[in-house]
Amino acid sequence: MWLVSRERGSAIADFVLVAFPMLALFVGTVSVSFASYARTVILDATIEGARFAALADQDTAAGIQKTKQLVQSSLGRAVDLEVAASSVRIGSIESIRFVSSAEFNLAPGTKILTVSSVATRELIY
Repeated sequence: MWLVSRERGSAIADFVLVAFPMLALFVGTVSVSFASYARTVILDATIEGARFAALADQDTAAGIQKTKQLVQSSLGRAVDLEVAASSVRIGSIESIRFVSSAEFNLAPGTKILTVSSVATRELIY
């Protein structure tokens, strides 16, 4: 009888000691999973934007717009995306490079994701 009275209230302490680390582990797992999914979406959108900009009748501004549109339609406003484009011309071949940097609202102020893609356009004279 004496042991039962000493353990009164220990369930609350056990719950607090177990619940908070488990909650942190769960939130961390969800955050890492979302970041991995967002990286894949941003990489695919950057590749598609560079490919779209490399078409004969398009320019880099259209490719940047396409990249941002694809990311926003997939991820919503959870990710702030910056896309930069550059091109290099050697002879009749122009290479267009897109670099996308994402800032997640989960960690404000840090750009924790950068992906790049290169597409080639052949110029006809």
